[in-house]
Amino acid sequence: MSDLDKRLTDLITQLQQSPPRTREWRSAMNHLLREIQQLPGLVRSSHPNYPAALNLTLEWVSRDIANFQPRSSSVSKSLENWINGYLRWRIKDLYSPDKDAEISLDAPIQEDTGEKTLLDQIPAFTLSGLDSLIENAQKETTQRIGLELELYIEQDPEGKLKNSYPRSYPECNCQFLSQRRVLKEPPDKFADVARELNIKYTTVNSHWQRKCQPLLQEIAKNLGYQQEQQ
Repeated sequence: MSDLDKRLTDLITQLQQSPPRTREWRSAMNHLLREIQQLPGLVRSSHPNYPAALNLTLEWVSRDIANFQPRSSSVSKSLENWINGYLRWRIKDLYSPDKDAEISLDAPIQEDTGEKTLLDQIPAFTLSGLDSLIENAQKETTQRIGLELELYIEQDPEGKLKNSYPRSYPECNCQFLSQRRVLKEPPDKFADVARELNIKYTTVNSHWQRKCQPLLQEIAKNLGYQQEQQ
């Protein structure tokens, strides 16, 4: 078994055995989506909207990975074929003459039976406590960005979140608040967090509004989120 096949097998096994949306699931999914984009046999297109078609496909993968089963001894080749079967239709949508070179979210998914559309298939992915940040993000990118943002909050690779806190209250840092306000479902109330940390409510709320939310917006933007032009 090649190194790539082993990595993919480990990730897919973890995803299929872990409850969705857990920390382990989010981490494995983030790594799998990165591996998929590097697959040499992944269908490509020179169409300017190809990234949108790819994002829709990656979102579909995140929903349906539990149903994936290798059909040959090569896990990477089986995964390529499985993904390409969906991606080719999304690329075909780009070249449909009545789409004005855009992906139509109302176009039927042609490999499915019934009348479900792409819009029907896209989950309403939101992050509790950050709805205002991503409510206007394009449908085909919200899930990917959401997964990566959740993973960033958990790992805080650059220490930006943990190092942002009110003076004299390092425990009330943006990573801690994001875990309690963004990742937790339902999110904790500021009053409960303030009582737990023995800090004034106004201190917690002010730091979240003035420091943490702008910092999360900056991180999301770096991950690919773009606000719609007004």
